[in-house]
Amino acid sequence: MNAMRRLLLILPTIFTVSCSVPSMFASTTPHEIKLKDGREVPCEGAPKYQEKTGYYRYRTPDKRDAVIRADDVATIVEKRA
Repeated sequence: MNAMRRLLLILPTIFTVSCSVPSMFASTTPHEIKLKDGREVPCEGAPKYQEKTGYYRYRTPDKRDAVIRADDVATIVEKRA
């Protein structure tokens, strides 16, 4: 019974750490997507191309997920601080 109690105390800690570790290593270097029509779209981290859909998935500076058609993208540039 004592072992079960320890396991129940340790599991939430393991879950919390396993969920937060990948985000610690994710690239959050700001990037900018330059579109063919001249607009510039800021994003956090490098946009990821989704080959299946033909869209780029990215995160906006206000922490929202967004997508943009790959056909509309001219370049993706890493912003230097």
